[in-house]
Amino acid sequence: MSPFRFRLSALVSLVLALSACGGGSVDDSAAPSAAPTMNALAANRASPVKVASVTLPPSTVATIATPVQLVAVVKDRSGKIVSGSSLAWTSADKTIAVVDGSGLVTPLRAGFTSIRASANNVSGSTVLSVRGTTPIPARSRYVGSNLAGIAYYSTEFPFADMMKSGMGWISRDDSGVVGGAFPSLSPEGYPTALNAGQHALSAVAWTDTHYPAGRYVVLWDGDGSLSFPFSTVTIASTSANRIELDIGANSELWVAIDRTNPANPVRNVRFLWPGTEATYATQPFNPEFLKKVAPFSTLRFMDWGATNGSAVVAWADRSHVADATYANRNGVPIEMMIELANTLHVDPWFCIPHQASDAYVTQFATLLHTKLDPSLRPHIEYSNEVWNTGFAQTSWALAQSDVLGLPKPSGMPSAYYAQRSVQVFKLMQQVYGIADGARLVRVLAGQAAWTRFLEDALAWKDTATNADVMAIAPYFSAASASDPANVASTLLLTSDQIVDQMLANIRGDIKSWIGASAALAGKYNLKMKAYESGPGDSTAYFPADKIDAMTALFSAAHRNPRMHDVYTEYYGLWIANGGDTMNQYHDIGSWSKWGFWGSLEYAMQDPANAPKYRGLLDFIAAHP
Repeated sequence: MSPFRFRLSALVSLVLALSACGGGSVDDSAAPSAAPTMNALAANRASPVKVASVTLPPSTVATIATPVQLVAVVKDRSGKIVSGSSLAWTSADKTIAVVDGSGLVTPLRAGFTSIRASANNVSGSTVLSVRGTTPIPARSRYVGSNLAGIAYYSTEFPFADMMKSGMGWISRDDSGVVGGAFPSLSPEGYPTALNAGQHALSAVAWTDTHYPAGRYVVLWDGDGSLSFPFSTVTIASTSANRIELDIGANSELWVAIDRTNPANPVRNVRFLWPGTEATYATQPFNPEFLKKVAPFSTLRFMDWGATNGSAVVAWADRSHVADATYANRNGVPIEMMIELANTLHVDPWFCIPHQASDAYVTQFATLLHTKLDPSLRPHIEYSNEVWNTGFAQTSWALAQSDVLGLPKPSGMPSAYYAQRSVQVFKLMQQVYGIADGARLVRVLAGQAAWTRFLEDALAWKDTATNADVMAIAPYFSAASASDPANVASTLLLTSDQIVDQMLANIRGDIKSWIGASAALAGKYNLKMKAYESGPGDSTAYFPADKIDAMTALFSAAHRNPRMHDVYTEYYGLWIANGGDTMNQYHDIGSWSKWGFWGSLEYAMQDPANAPKYRGLLDFIAAHP
């Protein structure tokens, strides 16, 4: 045999061996009797296996910090499964999840991303939906909730970092003078320098907000020193840029920056809820808050967005995740609202600022489309109560009506509200596109007791055909007892008698209002939802010397165990009249003369001691 023929035979054997190892099929008993031609040899070298498809599940659900093993199915052109193929794995958003070479995915924070597996220029992908660690209970589409406004005196405590609901930094000098100017501020709201004798001070929590006693951790970046004036705390340990505090419940909590180096100023101060130091960076929400709002099917962000009287016009005006506090004039960053919706896998309800430009709406839609889990349905509402003359947005809309020459039937800006709402809806649909646009839920909102505003809005041009939902706020009350003219007789009532008045109101006026609104929604083939609901009583309008007594009486009524049955009857009436989602106003908040809004009074409250909240939970369980 010639040397050339020997080398060729050896090469053929090597190619066959490699083909067998690479996942192709080789029958050793059928070896060729003669050497193949050079063309056949070249073909064998070029394509030992032809990968025709790489398939992953269309969608995958994961939980933060819990790895998920993905398995791709690889097939050749004949449809046979190819084993042992080398796959390249990638994650489209490595802030949401990372994946290693074996397909093992590590979820990092709530959101969604695409995980792709590729072989020989053929690939397949799955949409990975990452949710929080809070178990998601059975829900009812009928029961949603608004979230309370962000403030240092709020009892909601939604964030693991309590600074995000803190007061924000104010000046206090050694003589006790408060409110002076800092030499300079960072875009996030931190002083980048202090004058001699000047301190930066922020309230973190207030008396009677019911935060738990325990071990808190304070962290910060930069060169400087912190203290905790006016606070009952014990420093348990200190190290570089970290302090552990033992704190009892029920006192004011303050933090102060006493020294900051202008070359490396103190920033990113974090005051962490007990037990969240290891998780706050990837799970930024307070676990107690998550547990309390997890049962709701929809969360409305009107107060989180500081919607009423919002000064936001341009996209640059919005709040940012790194801001020192979200208790500011522009509210919680949209990114955090989206992350909460992704964490709990709950449909979000957004209110677009009334002065928002077209560019803002487009940017908002782009962010939402990019970040919100695609299996969720965002509700979009233009501003809030643009019929309510107590709000700046209504005055602004009336002025815009005059500028544009639009009608104002009954003195209300219904035509402008309808027109701008449709413009907002269409701008968002342009971003979402035809395929995804159906996920948007377009909301028009008005009064429950007076349907004229919605009648005029829905009749304006093409408004009704560009909406999906007509929303109202069917608040009930102890009607007679809520009248300041009846204060003397009301103070003689028991809490049971106050509850009786609430039930009479639900069975009377509220039933009538809901029925009229249902008929209007049906006329235009719209779903009827409630953007807000619940008891609307307040005692701030009583004579000053009677406010405390009236507030105590109404608080007792709202704590009355019968409120559980009030809520179940109220929601049952709503459904019987064709209602869809009804959002409680609101989730967690202390009661005062200004209202008894929260279904829970504070985040740590035991649901067994909250009859309104238990009524909601039991209704959810009965109507999954």
